[in-house]
Amino acid sequence: MSLQRVFCLGHISVDVFIHRKDLKALKIGGCISSPNLSMQGGGVAANVSYWLGTLGTNVSMIGVIADDPAGFFLKKDLERVNVKCYLKTSTKNPSASILIVVEDGGERSFIINGDCLDELTMNDIPLREIQGGNLLYTSAYNIENSPIDQTISELVEKSKTSNPLSFEVIFNLAAYTTVENYREKIRSKILPYIDILLGNLEEYEILLMKSNKRESPLRLLSELIEDFPNIKIALLTDGEKGCYYKSKEDDGHILAPKISVVDTTGAGDGFAAGFISGYVKGFPLTQSIKNGIELGSYICRGFGARHDSTNFHRFLKKK
Repeated sequence: MSLQRVFCLGHISVDVFIHRKDLKALKIGGCISSPNLSMQGGGVAANVSYWLGTLGTNVSMIGVIADDPAGFFLKKDLERVNVKCYLKTSTKNPSASILIVVEDGGERSFIINGDCLDELTMNDIPLREIQGGNLLYTSAYNIENSPIDQTISELVEKSKTSNPLSFEVIFNLAAYTTVENYREKIRSKILPYIDILLGNLEEYEILLMKSNKRESPLRLLSELIEDFPNIKIALLTDGEKGCYYKSKEDDGHILAPKISVVDTTGAGDGFAAGFISGYVKGFPLTQSIKNGIELGSYICRGFGARHDSTNFHRFLKKK
């Protein structure tokens, strides 16, 4: 059955990209030119909402900005692709910004100024809008700090205790360090209430305490659903190996296309958006996963999580 609307909750930031090799050429007091320096809207939840809007999905973004030029830019960038914004305005901190240093091969490092991101409370959540057959997307990044961690815990619990106003929850494990540091909170406060779980191989291994045993991806997914039978779909991405999946009815593996990777920033966000766009339209599970792999792979072809978004539909038509 098709869902009515998607709500993405969490991080929204200005992302500034630079390549590591360019920084090596910069001397104290000097100035260099770089074609690799760029600025885009970013943040895990904002990226997913941006791509869903680009794909024509009815989507809203819930997060925090400030009354500053960065906040104005971030809101307008989402509205440009028809994302409805529920953005709290911080009076204590500036809008979040992230410096992303990209390495050869596409890996990246981050420097973050994002205290405003943690200010979200239940009073800032459009709960009545979310309830009643809709889909909420959020990630483990939002359980690291207060008060947003309590907000997420309360919200996902409400998703299953408010029938007939319940809603589905899709949760992204987001980063292996977050899973490692907050594993028990994820297992006790989040997983018992979600419907769909996304993560990569390392995140699942840490979540299930299997990091030294090297079990197969499909076995990891089976163990997860044995522990948490409320989870209807579990998706495990593994870079160029693609995505492993398990649902109540099926399991399997879908390969990713071979591409030349420029930057992996936002690839997971793209996978989430591509998958959700198919899922809410009622597509078969495997087709929704292929949508996610396609968009995630496309994003890796250039700098930034919103790489060349205006040409994505044209890219699909060529395939």
